[in-house]
Amino acid sequence: MSDKKQIQPIFFGGLPGAGKTTLICTLIQIALNDEKRFAGFKPFDTGLIQHNANETQMDGELICANMTGDPMGALVSPYIAHENYPHEMAFRRDGIRVDWNFIQKRIEILNDNYHQTLIELPPSLFTPITEQKMVIDWLAESKNSIIWVINPVREEFSQNLTEIQHLKSSGIPFDLVINNASKIMDQDLLYYIWEKVEEFAEIELFGMIPFIKNLDFNYKKPIPMIEKFTPDLIKKFLDKKTEQ
Repeated sequence: MSDKKQIQPIFFGGLPGAGKTTLICTLIQIALNDEKRFAGFKPFDTGLIQHNANETQMDGELICANMTGDPMGALVSPYIAHENYPHEMAFRRDGIRVDWNFIQKRIEILNDNYHQTLIELPPSLFTPITEQKMVIDWLAESKNSIIWVINPVREEFSQNLTEIQHLKSSGIPFDLVINNASKIMDQDLLYYIWEKVEEFAEIELFGMIPFIKNLDFNYKKPIPMIEKFTPDLIKKFLDKKTEQ
């Protein structure tokens, strides 16, 4: 598929628990319905020991399971630290040295074999990945756009505004979507967060994805809700020309 027209990767960011992996996996499934092959890429992760102890899958494994072509885990999630510490600290304790050229080559491989690459970022723009570089530094260097996913819990409201403010001031192109991952039932709170975020960001949100009951890693299940409540999010990907 190397002769296809290249489409720039899109980053997905958000605070912990916002639902970035779920959204990426669901978009991969939506693309398949449109006969498109999307790739997910989560280059940095931590907590392998805890996941193994709990017998749960890492996010990279979930992404791989939804992609076509049976990709290797090392392609989709190359840097995984054993301990559940902040990324830079966890990598340091494992002796992992991040090679940014290696990361770019992985993205190029995915770009050559898939119509679109969806890149999941570590939580927060201010997460240090290496001693010299935080997430926002990588974003600024890449010059790619980001979709910021908001879990509308009251405790993260101010932090999300802070993250959005830094996206605005950095000049990085961004879009916003609310994902009610925590099943917030307070309609007044949901309306307020939606209204305030749009006012603060000075852009319209894609909308709000409702809480999906009993998801159970079935990423076809959210498709009707995403198509109904955030149709412009779908159009962002499937209205693009992804000609081979």
